[in-house]
Amino acid sequence: MITTKKAFILLKSNLSRKFRVENNNLDITHLMSNSNFTIKKISDIAEPHRIERNRKETKESEIKYVQISDIDVSLGRIKSYRKFIGTNAPNNARRIMNYGDILISTRRPTRGAIVTVPKEFDKEICTVFFTTLKINDWEEVWPWYLSLFLRTSLGRFQFQSMITETAYPVISDDDVLDIQVLIPPIEKQKEIALNYNNSIKIYFEQLNNAYNSLIQSKQNIENYLLGEEAETIEEIKFGLDIEELEDEYDDVSSE
Repeated sequence: MITTKKAFILLKSNLSRKFRVENNNLDITHLMSNSNFTIKKISDIAEPHRIERNRKETKESEIKYVQISDIDVSLGRIKSYRKFIGTNAPNNARRIMNYGDILISTRRPTRGAIVTVPKEFDKEICTVFFTTLKINDWEEVWPWYLSLFLRTSLGRFQFQSMITETAYPVISDDDVLDIQVLIPPIEKQKEIALNYNNSIKIYFEQLNNAYNSLIQSKQNIENYLLGEEAETIEEIKFGLDIEELEDEYDDVSSE
């Protein structure tokens, strides 16, 4: 028997193209039984919320909107957003996100589009295609640690085991709640998150130093060959600045 999350009618001839057997072969029993960490399911430490903006009250308000493509999957940070007046916002721009919420993409979840909401996006809007988790107790689980854990191979493998659709891999809020998490002491969680943030800062410092050295070498060549006619090569500053985008928002298919 095949069970689905939504009821619909499908021709038998289309069945093989629409579904594959759910991959429930992931066995992490040995890893968990030999771990020195506390082990809990997400359902024990957090809950998803679906708080949505009031469209009438926000129809004249300016909102910042974050969708899946705005997440830097390499760094686990919000890299961009769009601004809309409420009446002009896309249909999916409904979910309110709060500082410390964890956004988890339910579309292609193994890509790692997972982020903890920073203060500058508190009470702003994200797409409904995120599972939006609220940690029950920050003294038990540090939100920035949990988002980092979910981006590890263990988190990715658990997401992979839950994906059922082949054409466009998706998971549900209930799937997210079933994921098991390794939980170190809270101070260690904070240390892990802090070390990660410091590593990112060092990465950009070194990247900028290397790029500036390259630009200077190019400028020296330009000056030597062309003298007063040499053009000035502009420097580029790499960092974690969040870009406000002016282009059109993505539709459902790109989410």
